Amino acid sequence: MISQILDREVIGKKNVLNVAAAFDTEVSSFYDEVDGEKSALVYVWMFGIESEVIYGRTLDDFKSMCDMLNSYLVGANQYLYVYIHNYKYDFQFIKTFFNWDEVFAKSRREILYTRWGNIEFRDSLALSGGTSLAFIGKHLKDKTYQKMVGDLDYSLLRTPITPLTDLELGYCENDIRVLVQYIREKIVSDGNITKIPYTNTGYVRNYVRNACFRNRGKYMDFMDGLTLTANGYVAMQRTFMGGAVGPNLKCVGRVINDVASFDIKSSYPYVMAGMTYPMGFAHLVKNKDAISYLSRNDYHIQCTLEIFNLVPKPGNDYCFPISESKCRRLVGAVTGAGWSDNGLPLTGSGRVISAQYVMIDITELDYYTFKKFYDIYDDNIRVSNMRVFVKDYLPKPIVESIMTFFNRKTTLDGIEGREAEYMLSKNMLNSIYGMMVEKVVRDVWKLKGTIMDKELADYVKQIDNYNNKWNRFLYYPWGVWVTAWARYRLYDAIAEVGKDFVYCDTDSVKFTNLAAHQAYFDRVNAEARRVMEAVPTRVGLTRDYCLPKSPKGEEKCLGVWEHEFTAKRFKTLGAKRYLVEFPNGECKLTVAGTNPDGTLAYLVNKQFFEGKEMFQNFNENLVIPPDYSKRLIAKFIETERSGWVTDYLGNRYYYRAPTGIHMESASYSFSITEKTKHAMEILLKGNFIDWGQLN
Repeated sequence: MISQILDREVIGKKNVLNVAAAFDTEVSSFYDEVDGEKSALVYVWMFGIESEVIYGRTLDDFKSMCDMLNSYLVGANQYLYVYIHNYKYDFQFIKTFFNWDEVFAKSRREILYTRWGNIEFRDSLALSGGTSLAFIGKHLKDKTYQKMVGDLDYSLLRTPITPLTDLELGYCENDIRVLVQYIREKIVSDGNITKIPYTNTGYVRNYVRNACFRNRGKYMDFMDGLTLTANGYVAMQRTFMGGAVGPNLKCVGRVINDVASFDIKSSYPYVMAGMTYPMGFAHLVKNKDAISYLSRNDYHIQCTLEIFNLVPKPGNDYCFPISESKCRRLVGAVTGAGWSDNGLPLTGSGRVISAQYVMIDITELDYYTFKKFYDIYDDNIRVSNMRVFVKDYLPKPIVESIMTFFNRKTTLDGIEGREAEYMLSKNMLNSIYGMMVEKVVRDVWKLKGTIMDKELADYVKQIDNYNNKWNRFLYYPWGVWVTAWARYRLYDAIAEVGKDFVYCDTDSVKFTNLAAHQAYFDRVNAEARRVMEAVPTRVGLTRDYCLPKSPKGEEKCLGVWEHEFTAKRFKTLGAKRYLVEFPNGECKLTVAGTNPDGTLAYLVNKQFFEGKEMFQNFNENLVIPPDYSKRLIAKFIETERSGWVTDYLGNRYYYRAPTGIHMESASYSFSITEKTKHAMEILLKGNFIDWGQLN
């Protein structure tokens, strides 16, 4: 096999072998027989390279194979890239077997790649954008091999001496062959192995950078005017917030009938293509002048906002957009207004309802949103650390790229034989936001012994490197405003539906009384179309290109609200936890942290609930057993474990595992925190009075 490898084509100055290679392991988790400590053991590994697959039973065997392979590679002055799906998992088992020449980690547990000798191990999960092997297999051009499901019973304890059946070995082989085929198709589509980026975001980054650098000199002059200071970057990081997710607290635990669900078509790409962003150097505003700038509409603004005696607007008992986790300070209760009975800020489901004092970093868009839902006036706020920016649209090459990805995604949808191109365009469209918000400053992670140790970043040095980077084409504040614009549009819809609001998640809103609000969505959609119809003229594209038609002849437009469904019944137990019944009787469960299909199967099984109906069973006392939740809890093991272990066949084996990960099935509870329940009680009582009546 080695001679066949070395005969392959090599690419670039490093002489990288242009071959698809992959590695995978299967592991048993168990409790040590003597001390009861959690332990884990690799009982089989697979190494695939092109059409060849090698099996081994111990990591010592794997290290011996790598020693032999590396000696051949060094002798031939060649390098080999080996892909591992979810490398952070396998790295935890193999990391002590090699004296690594290079380890690149984005965090303590996020290993992107490592190099030992002339072998580089890369994470294919990062390359695929976090998709599973099963999903990858379904979208390969060559579907000879697919990830098998259910053929390997993970509840059975196996060791390196446990006999494996042909069916079990077939499961292992299919996994590695799917991964090898995925890399092989990447080599073909990308040109060669060296052109495959480390992450899925790398594809869109390379594409957009090349578009921006068609006139490199002009673009670099433009970037020279978009620089950061260390303090400015810290302020932007504090200001950055993701999407808004959560329920109307008064709806939690209740069955709501006739709930309409609207979602925005490609919310982030829309605001990137159609909205304005900070440009030029940040202008610092004196604190005494800061409040007056917030009433203007000719700048993008970032600042620190302090609010005293924060309470919701009269009538607002349904939506509270201030995020508890983003508050730099959150102190005390508003006394005498009924908004708290324990002297603490009133919060629920991660949102601030009322407080004596709040400090938070925001954009001007956040400020406009806060004023819709809270009583905020010039005399109960203080504004400081204000930075103002000139407004302008994103550079034409970036907007052109967005429209190209959207056009391809739309026109290729459902076309037989073009599935791979469709998925690539879809991923590119979804990834373009991700590259906008990648951190400028990162701590450095180094492997010391068995532990990834953090060296704190030098902010000034890394910001200086960022400002002077020869191939920089992005500006971090743009990413901050992408999510700010998306939240602004979402909260505008929530303000419209008012007390009919039930639930929201980033780019969707669920509410009752659809007929009363349809006109709003029609009006906003007409505005979104006007915004997108202005894009072609601004960037030099045709209208048909920016508002493409699907293969069915339907014109598609970024940013419009689409009516997803109207549920017969809807019930939420909090963020990312809700149950929907459609008019045809079918049900769907959305839940983070557990398997929705298994959980739904448990819910509908009346034998577990004394014949009670599913929506009754879906409550805060619900606990999903491990067999249905499919939830796994990981324990990272950093000290060597050894001892005797007995497999499911009764075979005794003495194991030694320097490090590893113990995985254990766990139940899932739908409990609601006491803090959130307290907020629900306050809101449902409705005994509060308007703050204005106290002055």
